[in-house]
Amino acid sequence: MKRTQTSWLISLLLGIGLIFCMANTAIAAEYNDVSESAWYYTAVDFAKEKNLMDGTGGGNFEPETPMTRAMLVTVLHRIGGSPIVPGNGGFSDVSEGSYYTSAVAWAEANQIVTGLGDRKFSPNSLITREQFATILYRYAVAKRYDTSAYTPFDGYTDASQVSSYAKTAMHWMVGTQNMQGSGGRLLPLGSATRAQVATMLTRFMQNIAKEEAAEPTAPAQPKDNERITMKIIVGNTTFTAKMYDNETTRAFIAQMPMTVNMSELNGKEKYYHFPNDLPVGPTEGPATIHAGEIMIWSSNSLVLFYNTFSNSYGGYIKLGYIEDISGLTEALGTGNVQITFSIND
Repeated sequence: MKRTQTSWLISLLLGIGLIFCMANTAIAAEYNDVSESAWYYTAVDFAKEKNLMDGTGGGNFEPETPMTRAMLVTVLHRIGGSPIVPGNGGFSDVSEGSYYTSAVAWAEANQIVTGLGDRKFSPNSLITREQFATILYRYAVAKRYDTSAYTPFDGYTDASQVSSYAKTAMHWMVGTQNMQGSGGRLLPLGSATRAQVATMLTRFMQNIAKEEAAEPTAPAQPKDNERITMKIIVGNTTFTAKMYDNETTRAFIAQMPMTVNMSELNGKEKYYHFPNDLPVGPTEGPATIHAGEIMIWSSNSLVLFYNTFSNSYGGYIKLGYIEDISGLTEALGTGNVQITFSIND
């Protein structure tokens, strides 16, 4: 009788152990192409468990497949609680009803993405490692996480390839050990694979966000149909602008209606220096500045851009943008110009 009981107990313990072993590998076992020996195995498990990233169909995760810009923004949108934001962020190549439409609108509203020029987001372009770093850095700024970490690029042989707009973000990524490079290289222009993204997101969630980012992120800017409408009068031509609802914009609007003489600069912009500083929050250095954008630079310079160009300067606060820039260059001319700003009744 004792022998029988002992055998039964051993069988029970073995059965319980088998169940626990099966439970621990259940998530990884869902993917045919993710083995336990893979360097990204734990990260893929975490990304799946936290509903950050799904498989690609057919029981596969496709760890070596490059990530697109739309995919990454969708993942961050999930981390942010998937708030519903109408519109398409003002991007001409983001169609309504796509799986990423609301995510792109949310990311643009929170100034996490700014597009690649000419109001295009390029959703299906492969995201580079420096683009990934920049978008993740902006997300951390929007969530008010600590972004003070900084490590120089000493020892990385391709550090000179890091674009100027991405340097702050890349220094932060290296400083937090979220991006470690490969073979002494940062590979800033290389595509980020799904395995790499899963790994960097896991480090970010566990070490920086500490999984607190699951709470919804309220859009930093209002929805398109709630943005303040402003009139910009240049000579006999009136343009309509949509203004973001932030502290700096409100201080600007408080001075309207206002007519000022704006000076010409570099064939790209007109500017006016306020006599007093405006209140400003976190500033940014957009990689591309678009024709029709209205910004404050260095707390007291109002800037109206009439050409699209690549930018390497920081210190900007976005106020809004002219919806239809047709005729803007001709109206502003090549020299100084008088412009009236007012709010629509």
